[in-house]
Amino acid sequence: MNEQIIYKYVKMEVEQFAMFEENIPLETNDVQFQTGVQFSFDKDNSILCSKVVVTISQENNPIMKIDLNNYFEIASESISNLMQEEKLVFSPPILVQFASLGYGAIRGIMYTKTMGTALSTFILPPIYLGNMIDKAFVVRCI
Repeated sequence: MNEQIIYKYVKMEVEQFAMFEENIPLETNDVQFQTGVQFSFDKDNSILCSKVVVTISQENNPIMKIDLNNYFEIASESISNLMQEEKLVFSPPILVQFASLGYGAIRGIMYTKTMGTALSTFILPPIYLGNMIDKAFVVRCI
């Protein structure tokens, strides 16, 4: 299988952005950052959606939550390269690429949406999403 695919980043959609300023701690040393990633695929339009969710909390009190959907149109020649036994198979390295684009976008969204607030001091730490994404995303095409 050819690992390189052709795609177009077609849309970004902030599904949720919530700030809980009442929960901002005075001491920010033990703040937790939790990141989750989900994938879905629209077969009719050849669109892969990578949803990245980041939650910032301290002692189970939410401070900020961001859900971002990133939509990628996969070129038809790449769809055929991804086919294996009537299934589309997106390998972990490809998924890491898509999720990383969304994670990076969340950094910018956080920066712009928290400007002038007490939450502007929070910076999303860099992470390697390959540590989270270790299985292929498989789409049945029947």
